[in-house]
Amino acid sequence: MSYGMFTQEGNELVERITQAGIKLAQTDGERAGWAFAHRKLHELARAEGYGESTDTMVREIVYGDIVKKEPVEFYI
Repeated sequence: MSYGMFTQEGNELVERITQAGIKLAQTDGERAGWAFAHRKLHELARAEGYGESTDTMVREIVYGDIVKKEPVEFYI
């Protein structure tokens, strides 16, 4: 899946973050899953070559994959 990252490797890293967020959401709630993914996207953005991981488009796609039942805060 494409998350709007500039490289396939970047998309794969964001996919891993997203899948972990989905698993966490299933056990601890969607807010916890999104908070985890949001934090990890910011950590990834600090790595050289992945700064776009905090772009709005990337975050919106990840948010949409994790948050399915009830809206949670996007900006946390």
